Amino acid sequence: MMTTSRRETGRVRVNRRTGAGLRVRVAVGLATFGLLAGGAVPAIAQAPRVLIVGPIDNYGALVAGVSEGLQSAGFRDASRIRIDVRNARAGDEAKAVIGAAVEEGVDAIVTIFGPSTQAARAVTTRVPIVFCPVADPVAAKFVASSETPGGNLTGVASADAEASRRRLIAFRQVLPELRRLAVLFDPDFPPDRVQVANLELTARSVGITLLTRTVADGDAAVAALQALGQSEVEAVLILKEALLRRAAEEIGRVAIARKLPIVVGDPDLVALPGVVAAVGPSQQHTGQLCGEMTARILNGAKAASLAVEHPVFELLVNLKEAARLGLVVPERAVEQAVRVIR
Repeated sequence: MMTTSRRETGRVRVNRRTGAGLRVRVAVGLATFGLLAGGAVPAIAQAPRVLIVGPIDNYGALVAGVSEGLQSAGFRDASRIRIDVRNARAGDEAKAVIGAAVEEGVDAIVTIFGPSTQAARAVTTRVPIVFCPVADPVAAKFVASSETPGGNLTGVASADAEASRRRLIAFRQVLPELRRLAVLFDPDFPPDRVQVANLELTARSVGITLLTRTVADGDAAVAALQALGQSEVEAVLILKEALLRRAAEEIGRVAIARKLPIVVGDPDLVALPGVVAAVGPSQQHTGQLCGEMTARILNGAKAASLAVEHPVFELLVNLKEAARLGLVVPERAVEQAVRVIR
């Protein structure tokens, strides 16, 4: 039987689902995590308006974190702020929502992930935009630099060079012998290309050599694993999460047979066959960072001069799969993990 232990980290655990297709006005401080689904907040002329927009299905913790970040900065009730949360699954949908908000009047926009950020940038160069998060805002040309963004965008980066370095260091905590890492990626998927470039930029600085393999689907990933051996690499990083989800059983079977541990960047994938560790950003902490940055903007700071932030990366360890692969995970890594599957 698979058992899971969660280590208390001081972070509040929240429901990660938010109603799809809903327009939700949020009164910060009036309900748990500041989220009040349904019912309009009385309009108060002096209260700034914030729009949160993006594919919020399964990302309730991220949205809740934004609310918590705003609350911690003093925006605790409806007399101080009005927040609209809009679910937009595609860029065109986000663009329509953002356009309407800009016409009505909005003081800041928090965009969930890249497509919504791209839509917001296309709509306005005036209203401050906080991306929450994007992989690499410099590579995406959302900002001029991480230190001095310029323009009207800033926010949190989850897979730029610094984030990639932190992730590799965490993987080596679980696999101390890791010196050669195979990276399976889809070259036609832009986030994969960005992540590979940043991994290549930082890997040598942490003592890791990368072996990259292009894979377009699950069959290609299985073939790539079958062609690898322990004499070539100590672990495999699969970047495209959707690919791993679709072909988890087959990929896991081959990885175990070849004694190749899989590491991933999405905490939700840590329970899959063959996966021994996941290192990914905490949704809640990422949202809190975005909320705090938004509060600073509402208090007069300029997005152009607010440096891009990085989230806390959480380590999750799967001891059950490690045992199947004949691996012993160091106790220190187990102690640092926020979730351990035994």
